[in-house]
Amino acid sequence: MIAALVTGMLLTGTLNTLTTKIQFTMESTGADGETETFRKPWYSTFNMLFAMFLVGLVDKVIRMMMLAAAGPAHESLLDESDKAAIADDDKPPVPYKKKVMLVSIPAVFDLLATALSNTGILFIPASVFQMLRGSAIGFCALFSVIFLKRKMYAFNWIGLTLVLLGVFLVGLANMLGAAETGAEAPGASDAFWTMVGMSLVLSGQVVQAGQLIAEEWLMKDVDLPPMQIIGWEGAWGSLIMIVVAYPLLWVIPGADHGHLEDPVDTFWQMYHSGAIQAMVVVYIFSCATFNATGIAVTQALSAVHRMMLDATRTTLIWAFDLMVHYWFDPRSPFGEVWNSYSPLQLFGFAILVIGQAVYGEVLRLPPRFYPASSANPVMSAMKSPGSAIKVAGSPLPPERKTK
Repeated sequence: MIAALVTGMLLTGTLNTLTTKIQFTMESTGADGETETFRKPWYSTFNMLFAMFLVGLVDKVIRMMMLAAAGPAHESLLDESDKAAIADDDKPPVPYKKKVMLVSIPAVFDLLATALSNTGILFIPASVFQMLRGSAIGFCALFSVIFLKRKMYAFNWIGLTLVLLGVFLVGLANMLGAAETGAEAPGASDAFWTMVGMSLVLSGQVVQAGQLIAEEWLMKDVDLPPMQIIGWEGAWGSLIMIVVAYPLLWVIPGADHGHLEDPVDTFWQMYHSGAIQAMVVVYIFSCATFNATGIAVTQALSAVHRMMLDATRTTLIWAFDLMVHYWFDPRSPFGEVWNSYSPLQLFGFAILVIGQAVYGEVLRLPPRFYPASSANPVMSAMKSPGSAIKVAGSPLPPERKTK
């Protein structure tokens, strides 16, 4: 069962990144009747949030069906909206409506982080995008020290340093590689736009780290099951996109028919292309499935295991990009060229993964780098696979994350 969940998480997570990039390379007829590329990062952000909302909706329907079949005596099937919260000895229960309102805070962070990342992937290969996403753990660690006053040990700092070094090497190799292949590789970005794309993705990871810290801070008050948190974040994010983001995208001048992003043009491009419609449906399905399988993996193993397994997606994405260029269509804007700096990029990714492993105590250093009372949490999780763990010093919430 665990193997099936891990496989599902890896495949749907890889599909998320690939379908995002593929969408942005497809062409269709727009609102003015001209053929243009479907470069709609904010629409992709909306689809991601809508997928999260669907996760919560499906979870609600399943619990209602199970409750109807089992009878009202099974309180474990009830959620916070169906029963009164049980008060702590130290504080009164938080009303369910307030919990739902508080979820809107990380929803805003999630919206901005995804929009920045989706805009950045327009200018860089999907594999580089996935590698740079590994920097989120570094920003989370720094924010947890600054805002949550968390103590970090020597092994945490060593792991964090390796993560940042890996991100730097990946970025450097990508910029140098873009300068080398830009003139000959179809669809390749030059060094300037590559730097812009990487800056946007890294900015997205900073915001994503802020989201995780906000979630961890709010978790004490937002005492909701993980599926409900995902569902309400998706509901809030979708609402904010419709009421706030899209009106702003319409009035802010930009390159999309005079707007920062034109939803009317998005509609017509979708209408004229069944292929884009299919790609969007696959993306929404993969996002929803990835959230569900990811939470199940966290509960079955641990957040650390999920973090490490998720990092392997990069290898699958990079292999797919290279395969497209060398085996199918060397002119495809989605393919990726193996250049003189690709070994440096691969080395940087390896350093990044090792840093994550050291930080999460998956890879152990000599005992002097750990506090005297430290035990290996990964070994403990393996001995008791049914319990999720939270790593000492880790800023990761015990049961998250998306995309």
